[in-house]
Amino acid sequence: MIKLHPSEKPKVLIVDDEPGLVELLCSQLEDDYLPIPACNGKEALELVKNQLPDLILLDLMLPVIDGYEICRILKKDQEYRFIPVIIISGFFEKANKIKAIQCGADDFINKPVDSFELKTRINSLIRIKRNYEALKESENRYKQLFKNSPAVTLLVEPDGCLIVDANDPACAYYGYSHKELTSKKIYDINLLSSEKMEELRLQVSSEKKGHFHSCHKLASGEIRNVEVYTNLINIKGKELLFTNVYDITASKKTELDLIESEEKFKHLVELAIDGIFVETNRGEILDCNGSACRMFGYSKEEMIGLTIADLVPGDFARTLPEVITSEDTTGDTAVERVNRKKDGTTFPTEIATKLFKLGGEERLIAYVRDITERKKAEETLRKSEESFRTLVDYTPDSILILDFEGNILTANAAVGKLLDVGMEEVIGANIVKFLAPESVETAIKDQINVLSDRGGYLNTYRVISPKGESFWIEGLGTKINYENRPANIVVIRDITVRKQAEEALINAKIAAESANRTKSEFLANMSHELRTPLNSIIGFSDLLTNGIGGSLNEKQLRYVQFISSSGKNLLNIINDILDLSKAESGKLELNKEEFFVDESIDKVISMMLPQTGEKNLTLNYKSKNLNNISENQLLENQLSENQLSENQLSENQLSENQSENQSENQSENHPTENISENRPGKIYADMSKFQQILYNLLSNATKFTPPGGSIEIISKIEGETVQITVKDTGIGIPEDSLDKIFKPFVQIDSSMKRSFEGTGLGLALVKKYIEMHGGSIEVESKIGKGTSFTFEMPAYGKN
Repeated sequence: MIKLHPSEKPKVLIVDDEPGLVELLCSQLEDDYLPIPACNGKEALELVKNQLPDLILLDLMLPVIDGYEICRILKKDQEYRFIPVIIISGFFEKANKIKAIQCGADDFINKPVDSFELKTRINSLIRIKRNYEALKESENRYKQLFKNSPAVTLLVEPDGCLIVDANDPACAYYGYSHKELTSKKIYDINLLSSEKMEELRLQVSSEKKGHFHSCHKLASGEIRNVEVYTNLINIKGKELLFTNVYDITASKKTELDLIESEEKFKHLVELAIDGIFVETNRGEILDCNGSACRMFGYSKEEMIGLTIADLVPGDFARTLPEVITSEDTTGDTAVERVNRKKDGTTFPTEIATKLFKLGGEERLIAYVRDITERKKAEETLRKSEESFRTLVDYTPDSILILDFEGNILTANAAVGKLLDVGMEEVIGANIVKFLAPESVETAIKDQINVLSDRGGYLNTYRVISPKGESFWIEGLGTKINYENRPANIVVIRDITVRKQAEEALINAKIAAESANRTKSEFLANMSHELRTPLNSIIGFSDLLTNGIGGSLNEKQLRYVQFISSSGKNLLNIINDILDLSKAESGKLELNKEEFFVDESIDKVISMMLPQTGEKNLTLNYKSKNLNNISENQLLENQLSENQLSENQLSENQLSENQSENQSENQSENHPTENISENRPGKIYADMSKFQQILYNLLSNATKFTPPGGSIEIISKIEGETVQITVKDTGIGIPEDSLDKIFKPFVQIDSSMKRSFEGTGLGLALVKKYIEMHGGSIEVESKIGKGTSFTFEMPAYGKN
């Protein structure tokens, strides 16, 4: 039996807190393996990092860190997760095994350990590990081969012909970015016929490879002759076509892969924007591309006769041999150098070089990029930043930049002036230092929102300066990128004067509202006091009219009737003032009940007929309520003896109507949520207020409609909403006066000789009553065309 050298033996880490068992296992394994003992979990983890064993024998019951935790730690680590772990224990219950498996254990062996069984399991798991490592190495070799291949290489899906991957030479060759090229199908660039493509696909599917000539179309539209080699390979369980494309436009029949590679390399080099040189390690130029010639002003023949020292200033040329082969120059990063053109002018460049072997000799390839424009841009940016800094420093607004924690990264001089402190006390301080306690929470929320990409903000804060002075500021915050990290730039303006003005305005508003309430209470009290003597005037006038105080002659009777009529008109005005005052002070209540809309509207119409008849107006009523006739006939012009003869409906009269309806329905309670017993067309509202609304609107329409005109009433109940429209053909309302008509005591014609009398309270009361029901009113009007009032309210509002 051949003994392996210790360096060739697989490493087995043995972890157990029983020294005797560790020694026994070491002696059993030392012929075929390199055993590494460990007596606790901490020591085991250190040995895994330092020794990188091929397998671990692990006891579960260990001090410091048990076997479960060791297994869990290793399996979570990308570097150690594939090291096989065999659990050695004398207590293998089902729960222990399940827990060990959950932690990542690969196998189990019971104590005492059988040597043959142990070695068999170790060999099996190490073989699996090495097969995986070989597979991983193979995949890495494929990736390196694919990405680093100088040939144009594509990965193509066989069935859909989709290009799923492409290396850098492929992207350069076809003139597409990687994203553009991998979004195409192979027939987007292949000019073969669909029949030939299908033939080639079947050939590759059967033979697992293919070789053919074709024509490919580049992004520029140029057609190139190519030779294609493709093989069917399996990558992560998926079959793909590994395709190499060689440009054979110059010579279709070439068979030398090296020549093809050189032609493609030269083609790519010539297409490069950067200047490319091939030099000896002493700086002699052996070859260069066209970009290098144009960059330095030489022909290619002139360039090849030079050394790299001829292309740099004299001072730098003396140290050039050491520089071009130094680690700084030949490393992965580019360095900036000043170069010299043929005409003697200098320009900045960025140079990257690589040493490589060519024909057994060491060569240097140099990539030179002209960065003149970039330097100009950098200088322009620097000047722009200086201009911006000057602008910021001299702007009257305070500007500061905060980091995520609210620390002030920078600020302009206006900030120091605002706080009346030096800038050294501002820069580096936290913004909370200058905020009043009640403004801190708002500032923190604004800071979080702007840095979490929820948008900027505009907010006000109270500030307390280091000297104890309190004032108000307005801050406009926006997210920016400052020194490669997110920050919040805040523009600040002192708004103390504006804040004081706002507070004064609020105080004035409060005082005005208080005065308005006082006015309403005064009007309510005065109206109440005026009604008492008026009732006496009206009452005694009526007694005199009826002859109770004795007979009156015709002139006396007419005078007493004038007193009664004027008193009643004045009482109506006082009642309107009282109701409006109560509504404004919130003391007016609604007495809601169920009633039929049509019946209530009919009653109001009957009261209006004398007035409309006197002016020869046509009054139409259309009802669109469910289960009601579509159009009610007009009531007869003659009123019965018990109908009202006055021109306005007072609150007392409406209350009497309400009392009559209440007596008719005294057995009914307020409607409940279940309204199935209600006939369609019923609503639940204050009937007297509803009739007063309609009466006022009809009175308004009658007053402002010329003789011979018309008034139309339309009622509609849809769902839980009742809608009433009163439309006339009157004189109309000027557009600029529509917002005034619902204001108390306001009349459109306010001159002393206005054509239409009135107090200006009717529409104000209408709006108040409707809003008390939770509704709204709208008006449309055109001069000379008429006016339309439409109001809506809940049909069964319970509030």
